[in-house]
Amino acid sequence: MLGLAYTRAVRQLIEELEHREMAHLQALGERMAEGVQSGHVIHLYDNGHMLNHEMFNRAGGLALLARLDVGQPTVANSAVRPKAAGLKANPSAVAGDDLDMALARYVVDRSAAMAGDDLIIGSVSGRSPLVVELALGARERGIRTVALTALKYARTLPARHVSGKLLYQVTDDVIDIGTEAGDAALTVEGLPEKLAPTSGIMAAVAMWALEAAIAEALLKRGITPTVFRSVNYPDGPERLDAAKRRYETLGY
Repeated sequence: MLGLAYTRAVRQLIEELEHREMAHLQALGERMAEGVQSGHVIHLYDNGHMLNHEMFNRAGGLALLARLDVGQPTVANSAVRPKAAGLKANPSAVAGDDLDMALARYVVDRSAAMAGDDLIIGSVSGRSPLVVELALGARERGIRTVALTALKYARTLPARHVSGKLLYQVTDDVIDIGTEAGDAALTVEGLPEKLAPTSGIMAAVAMWALEAAIAEALLKRGITPTVFRSVNYPDGPERLDAAKRRYETLGY
């Protein structure tokens, strides 16, 4: 039963996360709560597979988490040249990893993040030049950075960034989600590749545990954070609007 094998694999990863990261997440939550009390913001950029939908405007979620979204720039240019001209493509065009690094710097410059804020950067492998450059640029501005990554996976990979480093090597803090190298959990006879990834689930578990720690720390400080209620209740839309207005007024 492959379904059962998968749930057991995830359960084991969650138990390992508890032993490895829970005290760390509690301490991190307390530090972030201190920042929120001082008017700072917790930002999340996710290069993974779940958090951009899971962590925002969710029933039971804190309103205080700010999504940092990075869109790849596009250029529309329908120029046509006769093949006989023998001309080559624009030699000054920036492509690939160089473009990602330039984009990361632009994002840091144009975002609302400021010194003293926290930026959580989610990337399973942490290998993308964009996430590494994003962390480096943020740290230069005094923004505290946290990598949400899989160390077992990352340590098997060569770096792509010009520094020769991966995400976990350039951030102030690291949350290890524990996913195995390659991400997938099940070795199945008859399949050439392993089946069923775990990084999305583990990233979500780690982030919800961190949010719980932040909420607990804020309550200890006498601060009641805004928590979203399900929009599916009869008064759901009105409650959601009220929660958003409260957050915009208080910042938590």
